[in-house]
Amino acid sequence: MQKWLVLVVVVLGLSLDLLDMTIVEVAIPDIMNQFGADIHLVQYVVTAYMMTIGLVEPVTAYLAETRGMKKMYIVSLIVFILGSALCAESWSIESLIAFRVVQAVGGGMIMPLSLSIVQKVFAKEELPLAMGLMGIPLLIAPAVGPVLGGYLVEHVSWEWIFWLNIPVGIPAVIAAWVVLTEFETMHRKLDTPGFILSGIGFSSLLLAISNGPDEGWGSASIVGLFFLSVSCLTLFVWVEATVSEPLLDLRLFRHRIYTSATVVTFFLMMSLFGSLYLVPLFLQQLRNMGPVDTGLALIPEVLGAALLVPISALLLPRVGATWLTIAGVVVMTAGMMPLTSLEIGTDLQILKQHLAVVGCGLGLGIMPAVTLAYSTLPDALVNQGSAFLNLVRQIGSALGVSMLTTILQEKQPVYVTRYAETITLGSPAEQAWNQIGVSLQSLGHSAGEAQQLMMSLLVQSVEQAASVLAFHDAFFAAVVFGWLTIVPALFLYQNQRSKTKTSVGEALGGGQP
Repeated sequence: MQKWLVLVVVVLGLSLDLLDMTIVEVAIPDIMNQFGADIHLVQYVVTAYMMTIGLVEPVTAYLAETRGMKKMYIVSLIVFILGSALCAESWSIESLIAFRVVQAVGGGMIMPLSLSIVQKVFAKEELPLAMGLMGIPLLIAPAVGPVLGGYLVEHVSWEWIFWLNIPVGIPAVIAAWVVLTEFETMHRKLDTPGFILSGIGFSSLLLAISNGPDEGWGSASIVGLFFLSVSCLTLFVWVEATVSEPLLDLRLFRHRIYTSATVVTFFLMMSLFGSLYLVPLFLQQLRNMGPVDTGLALIPEVLGAALLVPISALLLPRVGATWLTIAGVVVMTAGMMPLTSLEIGTDLQILKQHLAVVGCGLGLGIMPAVTLAYSTLPDALVNQGSAFLNLVRQIGSALGVSMLTTILQEKQPVYVTRYAETITLGSPAEQAWNQIGVSLQSLGHSAGEAQQLMMSLLVQSVEQAASVLAFHDAFFAAVVFGWLTIVPALFLYQNQRSKTKTSVGEALGGGQP
């Protein structure tokens, strides 16, 4: 019973962190208006959080091993709550960005510590179900965040998206203090050069990925950030290979299953946002739905995932991570394929059915690879493996959103031009629009007014049609990301030697392709 209480405590803290990543986006316009900030500066409310996570997560394993996992988990919750209160009391856009950094210091540690705690508390045969249940907040948060955030911004104020963390966070801290027990610690030096290089490398990478769509991937600032990131991360790998007590033990990547699971997670997170990012954007921009109604439209996806997660956990010991992950990806992409022809007039119930299929695929395939990876890692590498895997999840999420945003931004003007080229003198399109002009005049508008209204309707219609086609391309890219997940999933199989060596045995066996 104690271990399941631990899971409840961990999921409670994890929900705080994951919800905060999606709830802030809907408040950006109100924050801009209150502080008189421009769009470029206000975006750092989001990107500063991500950059700090890139700095904090690599050092989380060291802190857990040397200071105590329970202690650091409670500290991470307290810092997150403190940062939330400071964000709510911000007096300027600069102070809000600074306090988001404080909040991210706590938030960046919550996920990797949660994964490590669960891996240490649960036996190998119980781990699939525990990890599956942990995965539910990962899928629920992107759907609930915009709904809750939209409601608070609409009916209360944007500050309440941060105040909300206090009444949830304080019980989470108390529960963690009472329920968790401290794990064994060790004495080792901090790899300072590795910490500095990883912090600069991963933070600049996340910043470049986040700002790429707005500033242009070929702009001097983005190219410079990528160059800085590659340089620092290259030096980081060299340092980790030479120091005696590395921040990131490169022996992690000798474990085929862990490495494969990391790549699976990367592509799966990129694909995941095809539904969790593009669908809400489509519904709000092109169907003029509010954030609350948009969030409710995503509920079938969340329910599908929640239903399949425990089924996936039960199937994992019998089927194996390889086939389960592939099956999940196939179901997910099958549900996403119809979205590549989504139209403004598509019945909302039909859309919900497709999203339910996507959710079932996610519930089936999102956790088996991660579960197997933790089961096959030596105990000494679990904390580092957890921190790095979560960092890859963050990078995959950010890159997925950025690439999909870039496709929308670059394709829409192309399709506008193509539509405009079809409206030539004497073409059917030109004749149809002239008929609209005649109809407007028959309603009492002068010829000049009718011409002006017709042109306004024409521009609006062309831009809307072009946006729909751009969304089709973005949805197709998300499907491709999903199919790419299958390649690393093929390397998740366990041979008999690795089963014996890791003592996973029949509990997590099978899955040989």
